Amino acid sequence: MKKIYNIGFAVMLFLAGGQSLLAQSSAKDKFFADYEALVNKMQADNAEVLSPENYQKAIELFEEANTAYEQKESTREIREMLEESASYAKKASEVIRMAHITLSSAIEARDAAIEAQAALYATKLWEEAEDVFARAAENLEDNDVEDAREYGLEAEQLFRQAELLAIKNGILGEARDAIAVARDLNAEELAYHTFTDAQNLLAQTERLLEGNRYAREEAIEKAERAAYQGRHAAYLAKTIKALSQKDENWENLMLKFEEILSEIGSQFNYVPEFDQGFDSSVKSIANYIRKLKDSKELLIIENARLQEELSRVREKEATSSAELKKKLEREAAIEKIKSFFTPSEARVIYEGDNITIRLKGLTFPSGQYIIQPEYFSLLTKVQKALKVFPESHYTVEGHTDALGNAGKNKILSDQRARSVREYLMANMDLDENQITSIGYGEERPVASNETREGRIRNRRIDIVINLTNE
Repeated sequence: MKKIYNIGFAVMLFLAGGQSLLAQSSAKDKFFADYEALVNKMQADNAEVLSPENYQKAIELFEEANTAYEQKESTREIREMLEESASYAKKASEVIRMAHITLSSAIEARDAAIEAQAALYATKLWEEAEDVFARAAENLEDNDVEDAREYGLEAEQLFRQAELLAIKNGILGEARDAIAVARDLNAEELAYHTFTDAQNLLAQTERLLEGNRYAREEAIEKAERAAYQGRHAAYLAKTIKALSQKDENWENLMLKFEEILSEIGSQFNYVPEFDQGFDSSVKSIANYIRKLKDSKELLIIENARLQEELSRVREKEATSSAELKKKLEREAAIEKIKSFFTPSEARVIYEGDNITIRLKGLTFPSGQYIIQPEYFSLLTKVQKALKVFPESHYTVEGHTDALGNAGKNKILSDQRARSVREYLMANMDLDENQITSIGYGEERPVASNETREGRIRNRRIDIVINLTNE
């Protein structure tokens, strides 16, 4: 039990000590915060380069203050060190501001040289430029603006030279090395044309960069070709030198070439013969390759045509599929409308882009056009039917039989159609342009007017749903 107590006590002491350290660290952070911010800003502004003396003194004093704090020296002395460090940091900021005015061109040239990796590819020039730039910064710290400006101009020129040299060395290094190797192998004599081509490409690249040091892509392309030709010249020089050692090496070279041609010919069942030299075999192989190329081009054209045709077929299928889907959806909607009515109430007819609801169960007393209350429930079903196609246009048609005066029949049919339209307008949220009414009188019979049954069928209200907008 005592042992457990001792462990617990030790843990408490450790935690207490940890809290004490955290408290000390927090106190130090607060004490140093403003001064550390000044130092960080100075470093971010490149004070080490633009105001080296002020930067060095500010850093030294800040580090001394840190050491003094750790050694628990006088707070007043630590504060004095930090204030002095801050003073140098502020001086550095002022010098940096002046440097961006007085030495702006030199700073820009230095940044360009850094981007070109001048320290790596133009070391001597870079170091010389840095020394001159440091003198410019030192003069600026001494408030000698005139001398600072002169050193700045000199540094700018050196940085620009270092940048160009670095770009050249970075891009042309591989080509120069390859050409140097070829020269050591006596390629100037043994592979004259290839070696000369490599040198010319190298010279062209140098002239290009001197005219426009930022034409990197074109320069890199030329330099790569120069490097290739340098390696090519070196290979040729070594091969030619080896061939010169023994006469049989020439035969081996020619046999090797024949072997290569035979291998190529075997790919299309052609056996070349070399008793008359290489020309015939080379032409045969070249002709076959040309035919393959022509066939490939024809296949590409045919493939493009087939792809286009396939796209049309797919587009047509998509259209047909969409039309079929629309048709099925429309047919399902029509079946839904039919389900609202009994055979004695209405007949639903679907023709073209029109659905006609023929209201068999809606009648009017002779010569009248007022809707009787007993038919309101039927018209409620009509409302449900119209809502199945809410974006369509609706037409209420009035029809009569052929008994009586044709003119009066037309007027009566128009009045009855208008009564139905007004009822639907009053009970539905319809725009007045969405539903119209018209009376046809006896003009459009659906049965013979010679029989009583036929005349009953002809006296009717048809509600037409136009599906053109669906």
